Amino acid sequence: MIHPICTTQNGVEVYVDLITSEAASNIAKQPQLLKLVKEVLTGKKLTGEVVCIEQHMGRVIGYDYIVETPDDDVVFYARIVREPVFTRFVKLAKPHSTEYLAIMLKRGASEREYELQDVRMGRLAPPRPGTLNETTQSKDYWATHAFVHDSQILQPRTITRTRPY
Repeated sequence: MIHPICTTQNGVEVYVDLITSEAASNIAKQPQLLKLVKEVLTGKKLTGEVVCIEQHMGRVIGYDYIVETPDDDVVFYARIVREPVFTRFVKLAKPHSTEYLAIMLKRGASEREYELQDVRMGRLAPPRPGTLNETTQSKDYWATHAFVHDSQILQPRTITRTRPY
């Protein structure tokens, strides 16, 4: 289901796939993300194949569920239901309030459109190791950061304390 979000300052249409995109699960949990994306992008000029934006919103907008993990934190790895890669989780941590919005876009079928790939409250983070868009910073970053384990539905047989990557 393709959902139009906004038109940017330079006339580029931005949309999101509310069924299959990475952004879809975050938007389902936090529908206000669409309003925040629109607020940020209507004043931007988008160029390039891939656009990553870390926007300071000037106010607290919600909670960041990616936290830095000290060596004594209890961490584990698991696959979230319907995801092929492992995610690093921390058990005894709390999300922290944030004024940042992280937006990842990819050029669509034409030069006049972008698809929202992912959006979340918090700062930009490299893709998780094992994803198609993994970067050279991914493993180092995710060795010291993790998602706060909250209500994610995990594949039970994939839970491990051993780093899978």
